[in-house]
Amino acid sequence: MTQPCYAVVDLETTGNQLDYDEIIQIGITFVRDNKIIGTYHSMVKTDLEIPPFIQALTSIEDEMLKQSPYFHEIADDIYKQLEGCIFVAHNVTFDLNFIKKSFKKCNIRYRPKKVLDTLELFKVAFPTDKSYQLSELAEAHGITLNNAHRADEDAATTAQLMILAFNKFEALHLDTLKQLYYLSKNLKYDLHDILFEMARNHNHEQLSEDFEQFEQIIYKKQRDFKAPTVNFDGTLKDLYTDITEKLNLTYRPQQLYLAEIILEQLMHSEKAMIEAPLGSGKSFSYLLASLMYNIQTGKHVMISTNTKLLQNQLLEKDIPALKSALNFKINASLIKSKRDYISLGLISQILKDESNNYEVSILKMQLLIWITETHTGDIQELDLKGGQKMYYEQKLETYVPVRNDINYFNFIKRNAKNIQIGITNHAHLIHASHDNTIYQLFDDCIIDEAHRLPDYALNQVTNELSYSDVKYQLGLIGKTENDKLLAAIDHLEQQRILEKLDIPPIDVFGLKTNINEIHDLNEQLFSTMFNSIQQSEIHDDEVHKVHFVYHFDVTPILNDLHAIIHKLNMTLEFFNGMSHKTIKTVRKQLLYINDKFRAIETSLKNNHTSYLSIKNINQKSTIKLNVKDYDVKEILTKQVLDKFNALTFISGTLTFNHSFENFKQWFNKDIIFNTYELDTATVSSNQTTVFIPNDVASYNYKNIDDYVSSIVNYVIEYTTVIESKCLILFTSYKMMHMVQELLNELPEFEDYVILTQQQNQNYKIVQQFNSFSKAILLGTSTFFEGFDFQSNGIKCVMITKLPFMNHNNTKYWLMESEFTSTFKDFVLPDAVTRFRQGLGRLIRSEQDKGIIVSFDDRLIKSNYKQFFEQSLESYRQKKGDIKQFSSLLKKIKKETIHHKSNTRN
Repeated sequence: MTQPCYAVVDLETTGNQLDYDEIIQIGITFVRDNKIIGTYHSMVKTDLEIPPFIQALTSIEDEMLKQSPYFHEIADDIYKQLEGCIFVAHNVTFDLNFIKKSFKKCNIRYRPKKVLDTLELFKVAFPTDKSYQLSELAEAHGITLNNAHRADEDAATTAQLMILAFNKFEALHLDTLKQLYYLSKNLKYDLHDILFEMARNHNHEQLSEDFEQFEQIIYKKQRDFKAPTVNFDGTLKDLYTDITEKLNLTYRPQQLYLAEIILEQLMHSEKAMIEAPLGSGKSFSYLLASLMYNIQTGKHVMISTNTKLLQNQLLEKDIPALKSALNFKINASLIKSKRDYISLGLISQILKDESNNYEVSILKMQLLIWITETHTGDIQELDLKGGQKMYYEQKLETYVPVRNDINYFNFIKRNAKNIQIGITNHAHLIHASHDNTIYQLFDDCIIDEAHRLPDYALNQVTNELSYSDVKYQLGLIGKTENDKLLAAIDHLEQQRILEKLDIPPIDVFGLKTNINEIHDLNEQLFSTMFNSIQQSEIHDDEVHKVHFVYHFDVTPILNDLHAIIHKLNMTLEFFNGMSHKTIKTVRKQLLYINDKFRAIETSLKNNHTSYLSIKNINQKSTIKLNVKDYDVKEILTKQVLDKFNALTFISGTLTFNHSFENFKQWFNKDIIFNTYELDTATVSSNQTTVFIPNDVASYNYKNIDDYVSSIVNYVIEYTTVIESKCLILFTSYKMMHMVQELLNELPEFEDYVILTQQQNQNYKIVQQFNSFSKAILLGTSTFFEGFDFQSNGIKCVMITKLPFMNHNNTKYWLMESEFTSTFKDFVLPDAVTRFRQGLGRLIRSEQDKGIIVSFDDRLIKSNYKQFFEQSLESYRQKKGDIKQFSSLLKKIKKETIHHKSNTRN
């Protein structure tokens, strides 16, 4: 049988308006039998003007189209080439609608028999990809795409990715392929026809030794870690010397000293606090110490970090480098909480669930593919969001484990003895859940970026009741006997009658009535909260764009909670004495909802700190009720301090005013810590100057226009003289966007790329910032730490305001009860730490050179200025106006050119 031809189409247009815009470029790549068999490409003339944005995006300008044909001149040729082919495009609705409209203008009726959307296809085939933008897909799968948003290249890239996806499907076991086929019927386009043909032509083979089967699921077999055999009888210094030589690294005595300190804590099961300067290579030190500890004692170490970026650096870069240098096996693994690992029984239950909406169907297909590939079973690999995430979490909470279930967390437990280095993050480390057995696996722990621990602990001790979440959870039960879980109950009752099942009768009508009353009571509860918000003093958090109410009457809320909990308890009585699996599922869902309400009720009754938040002041559906259940100090003591024998806290900013006392106060126990404050070797005074303008008016929150103008003037001066990149740190979105608007309007920045912090895009933005030589990055609190500012020239960090948290910040409200003086003991140390982290963005190595501009005059005029002095000890300090700033820049530029010239000679 002849294989079908796929026409992979990409269009560039003058815009997105179907009724107005026109095609300016068309690219088609033809595929048959998983091979590219031909291409078609043409620029297309238009009488419309190409907007500047489209010119920048596509690099297509009006001049380039003057000699090109109009669409009607090539329409017949394009139609003939497409005829009989499966029409394929990435986000196919756009391309298909535009080409149909263009054909229609030429009196050609184009209706492809089959249509494939590669956005759908790639979501299924590549379930762990973080983005489904074409350029990022190409990069992830090793396909060269030099000119994104050019139709010919985009079409060719889409075709190559499609072939990869098809090859992947064809390599699957027939049972998996069949399940994908059935599920694909719920998708928007014709992937089901393609999967049907693949299944029909599949060469059915026995499972290979790399796979096993659980119920209907084919999954990748887990391979246990082999016990490491390490032949090394030297000292830590020998190990360090060996590695630095083989990896061609600089021998740094301070780095070795740090490793020796950490090893000493591990060997003697002691608790320590270490401040190691930013850029001192501390991650390399604690990895070496952990490895040496394992060599000498056979014991293993947990390392906790606060970012995925650092986790990935340790697992994908640093540890593999050590392996290659030492030429012996190092077993390292990411360790998480039990709920982060999938169980095959849960996947089976999800696949059997009759819910067939679009997002759930995509998720089911992704799970079938992913489970044939994953080594870890870590559900975070799928990066679930929105409805998929809520659906999965509900299934997880209501899952009743099946007999002989296979849970991937048990694999980690089983292999713990052979894991030399476990990598986790702070959130998992201090997780308060009773089923979290992470501590049972490791006796010793090193906590990197330890200054961030309290933030993660605060997240763990707060609980929330959200309108959208409760509405979703109730929605899964349904409202009528034809809806969701209520339909399953109704079907079970019919089965009981018709098939004489040995279960008690179910009062479906009474159950439905109660469920509907619960829906109404929930609406009443959140209406009470909504009315309370409208009548209270509302505070704005411009960083998170949310409104808060801290002082409100909890009595009416408690009354509503009591009513809904009472009704839930009455509803649960419908199932007394019943054990059928359908009943168990509904009962577990009701218990899950009931537990949420009861936890909040208990906290409010006990007068725990609480607040209301609302994203849209006029929408009840955006309300959340937040409560704090435990003290942060209690959790950190119980979940961290008491859980490990040897425990090392390490950070570049662990001291406050050269003392560890402030960090010690986060623990309720008065125990002895070994403390080490290592000298700052990375920053030398000739590398960096801190400039404090004296011609900028003091900050006034009521009118910040003049303050913003001053910032922009200094940015202009810097980019004019130095012509290099600049990072500008803000404490408010409002000011950040005001500066952004001015930078985009001013002609001085025409050849600069202006990048602004965006939700869920920070990693990508940092990559862009580091890749451009002329770029300005505007960011808030996220960018004060944890990102590597790369530049070959002079660096500049501008700090618009000292990073004090607003007294209306939720952190301030939640932590107030734990301190005698909230400002002195919490707010001020937090601001100093963040300021020091901000300074640390600049100098990351001995080669870095640059300038820091701090606009906030509180740095030199406030009553607490001495607490910031520690931050500035290693820097030259200059005060002056913009003319003196310009002179300083010219001097730094001259010094840098002179230094480069001497280095070359």
